[in-house]
Amino acid sequence: MDLKRLVELKTKFVAREVGNELILVPLADNVAKMSELFTMNETARFIWENSTEKMTNDELVKLMTDTFNIDKVTASKDITLFLNHVETLFKKSAY
Repeated sequence: MDLKRLVELKTKFVAREVGNELILVPLADNVAKMSELFTMNETARFIWENSTEKMTNDELVKLMTDTFNIDKVTASKDITLFLNHVETLFKKSAY
């Protein structure tokens, strides 16, 4: 999966901040599936919040390396893992 697909999938979830955590709730026909909530860690939240239509993978990698003081390989791996995880969550929660 790529960032463009993530931006598309973001419309299939509602993100809400609860305390200091970001929770994803999948939507089906614009109805929240409250039985399936997903909590994001700091890295996942960062990727989710910074993924936009105009953001490229390279730009997101750069932003992550600058923000978290990590190398490009680690940032790229984290992004790929997160994208694959969101795709899996979407497939599991789809009607």
